[in-house]
Amino acid sequence: MLCISVLTIGTLGFTWIEQWGIWDSFFFTLYTLTTVGYDDHQMSITGQRFAAFLMIGGIGSVSYALSQIVQYAASKAVDTEKKMITKANRLSNHCIVCGLGRTGFHIISRLDEQAVPVVAIDSDEALVKIARDRGIITILGDATHDKAFHDAGISRAIAVAAATSSDSTNAMICLTARAIAPGIAISARAEEEDSINKLSRAGADAVISPTRYGGEGIADSMLRPSVAEVLYGSHFECDKKLHFREIPITNENNRAGLTISDLIENFPSIAYIASRKQSGDYDMRPGTSRVLENGDHLLIAGQSQDLAEIERYIPEQQKTAA
Repeated sequence: MLCISVLTIGTLGFTWIEQWGIWDSFFFTLYTLTTVGYDDHQMSITGQRFAAFLMIGGIGSVSYALSQIVQYAASKAVDTEKKMITKANRLSNHCIVCGLGRTGFHIISRLDEQAVPVVAIDSDEALVKIARDRGIITILGDATHDKAFHDAGISRAIAVAAATSSDSTNAMICLTARAIAPGIAISARAEEEDSINKLSRAGADAVISPTRYGGEGIADSMLRPSVAEVLYGSHFECDKKLHFREIPITNENNRAGLTISDLIENFPSIAYIASRKQSGDYDMRPGTSRVLENGDHLLIAGQSQDLAEIERYIPEQQKTAA
């Protein structure tokens, strides 16, 4: 509005003082405000004085208007960031994914399939915009700094993924996350084979090499195509692929005290692969008489709809006792 007012005043002023037409007056006002320069217009002394006044006042007004536009754009960016932080602060038991490359987006997609809330962190504004356009809560920041993790709500999160394409950056992310939240689960991406042990020493509980896993998947598809098809689902619909789950066994979820036989009776299509005790020891292919104890984790495989049912399962006798 300020620029329009200055243009109007300038146009009317030159029309009145110099007796020019509206267009000539308007065009000459633009000359003045944009500092392009004058042509051979002949002006009176009064017109020159008015032009000098217009130059001083007009340029100041245009500069002010531009500064307001920049300030508005900056405030919008700050408001967007505050909204993301507010949304992240409302979450709990969520996962934090650091790095929005192809790997990061695949991780988020997989977590979204499991209805796990996610907060992403990246310093690339273009990738952050893409993520936000997809509805992902995303913090614009450096995941090697404490602030980004605090903004993402690491104190209430259950896991962190260091998924950038740089092993050194992933190591710093692991160190930062472990220092802030010593008990949180951390998974890291390793581009180089010799980085796997380094990332583990930096605090990663699990280190995944996309190159190694990709190579193994291709080799499996060449040597054992049927196995690869079931595991990776190259020709299967999503709900027909073989999926794996880790089921926590606790007193709170009423699963402690169950036997594998109890689960087989209710979910015969599930494959019971292993159970992990609190000590970290694994019992591969646990027998039907194996009693699940508080703190165990049961590793199972099956189709997505069957796995969803067992994840929601609460034994009837435990319900009654409660």
